[in-house]
Amino acid sequence: MAENKSKSKSNRFETVVTVLIAVVSTVIALVASQSAVASGNATEAQHDGVLAKINLERIDGSSRAQIAHNQRAFSIYRSNRDLYSLTIDYAAKAEAAGNADQGTQLRLEAAQQLEDSNNAYRFIASNYLVQDANGEYTSFDDQNYLNDQQQAASVFEDISFTDNFAEANRLRTQSLTLGVSLLAWFIALMFLTWADISKSALRWVWLVAGVLLSLALVAAYLISGVAHMMGLG
Repeated sequence: MAENKSKSKSNRFETVVTVLIAVVSTVIALVASQSAVASGNATEAQHDGVLAKINLERIDGSSRAQIAHNQRAFSIYRSNRDLYSLTIDYAAKAEAAGNADQGTQLRLEAAQQLEDSNNAYRFIASNYLVQDANGEYTSFDDQNYLNDQQQAASVFEDISFTDNFAEANRLRTQSLTLGVSLLAWFIALMFLTWADISKSALRWVWLVAGVLLSLALVAAYLISGVAHMMGLG
């Protein structure tokens, strides 16, 4: 009868260990799949980040070319406008000195300079021109122009590569963490397997070790989940 009792205890032990092995094996499969998903998502986020950076560089390159075009047009506008004012002053002085013919010639030159200035103005995105206190245009606001071009482009395509790279780093860290925990689960499974195949009293040691390691991993997952919900991780 004692032998039957001992055999019954042994059977219960083996049953418990078998169930634990099955549970841990299932957890290993889940963790491995999550690690693979996180790794794949990290790669995708990194790829999206590269594409976003390419989009931004393309937009910035095109915008800077337009900025250079606007600055050149503004330079022509401003220089011809200054020449116009200077030439008109000389024409007035010539006429005041009694040299009407020279004054007329200078006024014709001034008119051409004003026309050139006005023509150059037509090639400028005038809403980005900076005015002084007298209402005179002094420069072209290239940074504001660049910002507006980026904002307009962001409506149709992704140019925020920093968010994608940050997400890729987070997912890589998550995949690495899952990989480390996967190794720990394999160790727990190894302890439980030794408990299952061992016939000596040492099997209790392996069982306790496997159970404690599994509980520690579950506790770590719970703490990590709570910290994530509280915004601490």
